[in-house]
Amino acid sequence: MDYFKVTATELRSKEVGELTGAVKEIQKQLASIRMDVYTAPAVGVGKIKKLKRALAKVLTVTNEKNRAKA
Repeated sequence: MDYFKVTATELRSKEVGELTGAVKEIQKQLASIRMDVYTAPAVGVGKIKKLKRALAKVLTVTNEKNRAKA
Protein backbone atom coordinates (compact mmCIF):
# COMPACT_ATOMS: atom_id res chain seq x y z
CA MET A 1 0.00 0.00 0.00
CA ASP A 2 1.22 3.48 -0.81
CA TYR A 3 1.20 5.23 2.54
CA PHE A 4 2.24 8.56 1.05
CA LYS A 5 -1.23 9.06 -0.47
CA VAL A 6 -3.44 7.26 2.02
CA THR A 7 -6.60 9.02 3.20
CA ALA A 8 -8.50 8.68 6.44
CA THR A 9 -11.59 7.36 4.64
CA GLU A 10 -9.55 4.53 3.13
CA LEU A 11 -8.17 3.70 6.56
CA ARG A 12 -11.59 3.71 8.21
CA SER A 13 -12.71 0.93 5.89
CA LYS A 14 -9.99 -1.40 7.23
CA GLU A 15 -10.00 -3.61 10.30
CA VAL A 16 -7.96 -2.83 13.42
CA GLY A 17 -5.61 -5.76 12.74
CA GLU A 18 -4.77 -4.41 9.31
CA LEU A 19 -4.14 -0.98 10.78
CA THR A 20 -1.72 -2.30 13.39
CA GLY A 21 0.14 -4.10 10.62
CA ALA A 22 0.27 -0.84 8.69
CA VAL A 23 1.71 0.93 11.74
CA LYS A 24 4.52 -1.61 11.98
CA GLU A 25 5.25 -1.37 8.27
CA ILE A 26 5.35 2.44 8.33
CA GLN A 27 7.67 2.38 11.34
CA LYS A 28 10.04 0.02 9.51
CA GLN A 29 10.03 2.26 6.43
CA LEU A 30 10.63 5.30 8.60
CA ALA A 31 13.59 3.65 10.33
CA SER A 32 15.18 2.64 7.05
CA ILE A 33 14.75 6.11 5.56
CA ARG A 34 16.27 7.68 8.67
CA MET A 35 19.30 5.44 8.28
CA ASP A 36 19.55 6.41 4.60
CA VAL A 37 19.50 10.09 5.57
CA TYR A 38 22.39 9.57 8.00
CA THR A 39 24.47 7.74 5.43
CA ALA A 40 23.66 9.99 2.46
CA PRO A 41 22.40 13.42 3.55
CA ALA A 42 19.61 15.13 1.61
CA VAL A 43 18.26 11.82 0.27
CA GLY A 44 14.66 11.13 1.24
CA VAL A 45 14.28 13.95 3.73
CA GLY A 46 10.81 14.80 2.42
CA LYS A 47 9.71 11.19 2.73
CA ILE A 48 10.22 11.30 6.50
CA LYS A 49 7.63 14.04 6.89
CA LYS A 50 5.13 12.22 4.67
CA LEU A 51 5.60 8.93 6.53
CA LYS A 52 5.19 10.63 9.90
CA ARG A 53 1.91 12.15 8.73
CA ALA A 54 0.72 8.80 7.40
CA LEU A 55 1.64 7.17 10.71
CA ALA A 56 -0.35 9.81 12.57
CA LYS A 57 -3.37 9.18 10.33
CA VAL A 58 -3.23 5.43 10.90
CA LEU A 59 -2.85 5.82 14.66
CA THR A 60 -5.72 8.31 14.78
CA VAL A 61 -8.08 5.98 12.95
CA THR A 62 -6.95 3.07 15.14
CA ASN A 63 -7.72 5.04 18.28
CA GLU A 64 -11.11 6.09 16.88
CA LYS A 65 -12.01 2.46 16.23
CA ASN A 66 -10.80 1.35 19.68
CA ARG A 67 -12.82 4.06 21.41
CA ALA A 68 -15.92 3.17 19.41
CA LYS A 69 -15.69 -0.42 20.67
CA ALA A 70 -15.42 0.66 24.30
